[in-house]
Amino acid sequence: MEAREDGGARLALNYKHAGRSGIQRISCDLPQAGLLQLVLFAEALSLRKRFGNPIASNVSLDGLEMSYDPEQRELHVERQAGYSRQTACMPVEVFLSEMAGMTDICIAWAEASKSGPALKRLLAGCTAPDELAMLLGQDEADFAMHQLREIAVLLLAQETSTRGSALARKLRGKKSQDQAREAVSGLVRELAAELVPVSV
Repeated sequence: MEAREDGGARLALNYKHAGRSGIQRISCDLPQAGLLQLVLFAEALSLRKRFGNPIASNVSLDGLEMSYDPEQRELHVERQAGYSRQTACMPVEVFLSEMAGMTDICIAWAEASKSGPALKRLLAGCTAPDELAMLLGQDEADFAMHQLREIAVLLLAQETSTRGSALARKLRGKKSQDQAREAVSGLVRELAAELVPVSV
């Protein structure tokens, strides 16, 4: 993965095709929105692999699809460009390692957005649900919360940058800060509930 100045990225995957000589290559450019989708997919995949029961999941972008089957240790990649179709597999760990830098870039963008500072402040005040600590232990629960906050700031920054966003209005208003705090903490609890049984 290589970041681009416009906020997007270029993905390039070299692979060996069974029955063919030489190295094949899958490559495509992702706009900022596509990169964000891929980062969210990677973050959710990482969380479930470490803390929850991994489930089959996939992400579809423009001409690119990645899918994960928990029965396998590999990620299936398919690239469709016109009539040309390429498929390859890559270890999940390699994908997650490559996406770490992209995650940092997207989080920096989210925190620098108009509502970013307010979202970061409210997310810092979100505590781990008791169920999370009971099932994972305090250290692992803290690590899980770190990732849950990352996912939340990416989702919320995207939401508040949308024209006419109700949450953006609540963040700006002095009298609606409690409502904004409730909306932010509610999302974190919903995300946590996807890992462990949590009362939302």
